[in-house]
Amino acid sequence: MTIYGWYSEEAFKTNKIGYLYTDKNNISKLCTIVSDGEVCPYYQSLNIYKETVVFVGELNKFICPIHYQGDTEKDKIENILNDANTYEILTKSVTNRKERLLKLGS
Repeated sequence: MTIYGWYSEEAFKTNKIGYLYTDKNNISKLCTIVSDGEVCPYYQSLNIYKETVVFVGELNKFICPIHYQGDTEKDKIENILNDANTYEILTKSVTNRKERLLKLGS
């Protein structure tokens, strides 16, 4: 199933959460909503974010949620998105977390 990402800075600040995905080229993309069609869910008639939404593109894999913590968060997120090794770092983090949980369980 193909999923498409959308980002609204206003939605990110209001809802305090975004979602980090990779695209087909393993480039990190921050989204505030995803859909299985090319029509943005924010374009529904009663949605307040439809004016500030940006199409992120076709997405490949979910990485992790990103919690908004204020205006300084924007710099941190830009660093994550600009880091060429973000995908690899987060994959190693997930692997390490699983290994720690296995050790704790035994």
